[in-house]
Amino acid sequence: MIILKVVSLVVWLLIVPFCMGLLLLPLLEKRLRTPGVALAGGYILLFTLLELVGIPVVLLCVYNGFTTFTIWFTVLISLSALGGVFVTYRRGKRGQGIRWIRSGIAGEMLWEDRIFWIFFIALAAFQLYMAFTRASFDGDDAYYGVQALIAQQVDTLYRINPYTGRSAPLDVRHGLALFPVWEAYIGRMSGVHATIVSHSVVPLILIPLTYILYYQTGRVLFRGKKRQLPMFMTLIALWQMFGNISLYTTETFFLTRTWQGKSFAGNFVIPAVIWLFLCLFDEGEKRRKGKGRGAVAGQEAPGRQRLWLLLACLNFAGGASSSLAILLSCLMTMGFGVLFAVREKKPVILLKAGGSCVPGGVYVMLYLALTHGILVP
Repeated sequence: MIILKVVSLVVWLLIVPFCMGLLLLPLLEKRLRTPGVALAGGYILLFTLLELVGIPVVLLCVYNGFTTFTIWFTVLISLSALGGVFVTYRRGKRGQGIRWIRSGIAGEMLWEDRIFWIFFIALAAFQLYMAFTRASFDGDDAYYGVQALIAQQVDTLYRINPYTGRSAPLDVRHGLALFPVWEAYIGRMSGVHATIVSHSVVPLILIPLTYILYYQTGRVLFRGKKRQLPMFMTLIALWQMFGNISLYTTETFFLTRTWQGKSFAGNFVIPAVIWLFLCLFDEGEKRRKGKGRGAVAGQEAPGRQRLWLLLACLNFAGGASSSLAILLSCLMTMGFGVLFAVREKKPVILLKAGGSCVPGGVYVMLYLALTHGILVP
């Protein structure tokens, strides 16, 4: 039984998101078609679907909301995962298979580089061990953890006060942030208690996922300087371990409150925005110099245009962690968009940045309408 639960966790936390990410890879530039990007992109798509399915269910279903959500969400992510496998298979038969990355941890490296990689892997493994065996607790668990448990055991979404256990009106302040619902979903699909999922299982996937984002960011920052990448990753791992200088740093949330939406916002959503814009900036630099594969100086590559679509999904998926995450990601998008437009001398980039904020803007307008009584669920 335990083995079956572990296999189920691997399927729903790794295999399904990875296969969903395969659906996105053909849309991206070739150098981004890597396993890490597939997993990170799969989680962006997964949380986008989580919000698209979960918000209507939360607002419209008073009873049996979690069961309704589980059915629709399972269908959508399963179809997306199968679509990713099918697209990859078809492209492989046509000789257009995914070019997985070969450089980085493996390949020709000096012994100093190998030492840094070993040091980083040891630090990350130690963090995973401590997160799994020394799970910490704080006051927010009385709300967020219990909401996941209520969804799993009572089959309602944000309709019961977790502090009293009594029925209550919809908690519109938290009702659109569905991160606890995702944890309850993983628990139901694997047969594991929601509290165990949130405190012991989720850190085992979100901590490596954050490092994947930093690794992809480092690949862009140190393009042509690969020897600096292992040092960068080691520095990030050390920073995470010794960043607990207050209760409010992202490093504190990263290792002690990994399972909470606020941690996901600070350690996945915001770094993902930075990574996507670094990719956009890098594409712009290559386009101006005419160095991209098949690129013509002055002509925008299709892969760059599609990064805006992934950014739009991210700006909406951030709502799963908290409403504030969407505001921050949209503000960062417009701020970086202004810088990008000035550097490229193309005002049209502002329109693309604004368009990528539209899904997040719809989320914010819905949140304001609910909290100010304009819409009554």
